Amino acid sequence: MSVSPVINLHTAKTKTTADSGTGDTSSGSPEDITDSFLTLLVAQMQNQDPTNPLDNNQLTSQLAQLNTASGIRDLNTTLNQVGGLVYNMQQMNAAEWIGRKVMVEGDSTISLAADGNKDFAFALESDSDKVTVTLTDEQGNAYTADLNDLKAGVNKFSYDDLSNFQPAEPPADGVFKVTFSAANDDGTKPNVVSLKQATVDGVSFNSTGALLQLGKDGNATLGEIYQVE
Repeated sequence: MSVSPVINLHTAKTKTTADSGTGDTSSGSPEDITDSFLTLLVAQMQNQDPTNPLDNNQLTSQLAQLNTASGIRDLNTTLNQVGGLVYNMQQMNAAEWIGRKVMVEGDSTISLAADGNKDFAFALESDSDKVTVTLTDEQGNAYTADLNDLKAGVNKFSYDDLSNFQPAEPPADGVFKVTFSAANDDGTKPNVVSLKQATVDGVSFNSTGALLQLGKDGNATLGEIYQVE
């Protein structure tokens, strides 16, 4: 599936309040942890048993663990900042999609008229041995045909790719709603999503990010786009 990945950046601040109700707090920052560790280390050295002094190897190991923990926290902060930058760039780049066609989830309709649209598309969550395509006319009459050996992701076809309709060929010049069902030979049923084509008329921005304006087809977020054409 050709979906634009969007990184969701969540920033949170943690504050711990003592149960005594005095309002004392501890930030838990690397600097505070280091200061606390050094304070305890100095107290331990001042009060150590002269006959059983502090093990240098153990001290070195503890310092190394402290530095590693501090480094990991700094790395996480950096990664969050990079993720936020990528997210903002993706949102702003959405403005370049204006005028382009995209594939979004929605009902697909085809027309067998000479100048009608005969194309349809769907997205598969995983590979499928067979996808049954059902064409239903305005009177509720259904005509089915099968497509075989399909790959995961967006699949686009035309009415001309279908054959061996059951119970009969659809009437010429008809208009049909297209639906899909997928199945494998082992009995499993991959998830299949009907897609429709829409044109990006504009892009708006809100607290959750970019929102693509698709005219009569409504709106869509970047995460709801299956393919950009």
